[in-house]
Amino acid sequence: MRVKATKFGAAGIVRTTVVGALVALAACGDRGATPDRAVAPTTDIPSAALAPAAAQLAIVPTAEQTAILACPGMRAGQVTRMIGPGGGVLAFGGNAVAIPRGAVGHPTRFTLTVPSSGYAEIDVRAEGVEHYVFSRPVVVTIDYSMCGVGPTAKPFYGWYIDRSSRRMLENMGAVDDRYNQRLFFATSHFSGYAVAYIRDDVE
Repeated sequence: MRVKATKFGAAGIVRTTVVGALVALAACGDRGATPDRAVAPTTDIPSAALAPAAAQLAIVPTAEQTAILACPGMRAGQVTRMIGPGGGVLAFGGNAVAIPRGAVGHPTRFTLTVPSSGYAEIDVRAEGVEHYVFSRPVVVTIDYSMCGVGPTAKPFYGWYIDRSSRRMLENMGAVDDRYNQRLFFATSHFSGYAVAYIRDDVE
């Protein structure tokens, strides 16, 4: 199987992503959060806890080696929120985007959509902007708990995809929380994202 090296050290990427993912999880449980709620990672994760995820990030499959996870039970829906420089959270059905303080320059209306496509995917947009770029990375959570995934399934990866064709454009890496069946990854721009896995026919 062909692989390519990650741009940054795996442990460093995982540390940042896991910390942000924990913040996203906590924020998802707070349905009363204000639109301009600050999100600032503060939890320190022991290095031993990062080892399994770091090993996963050591292998980065190419688009030709992967397929998007089918998920007929994925709940379709949409949430829109105005978020400003203080940061905030978009959350729907276990899927979420945690935007930290300083990532947005001025109040902007963001929308998180879970399409009724039968796949584990989401679409995130900024009003009036085709490809919104953040000043700081944000953390995306995709919930695949309705996809019928077993505990021994292959590791999952987050992919930036074309909204219309679902062509996979960039491997975002990810932390695969198999226990809670959620995938976390960091990004600096908004578009379509999906959960993908290495195909069975790839050696």
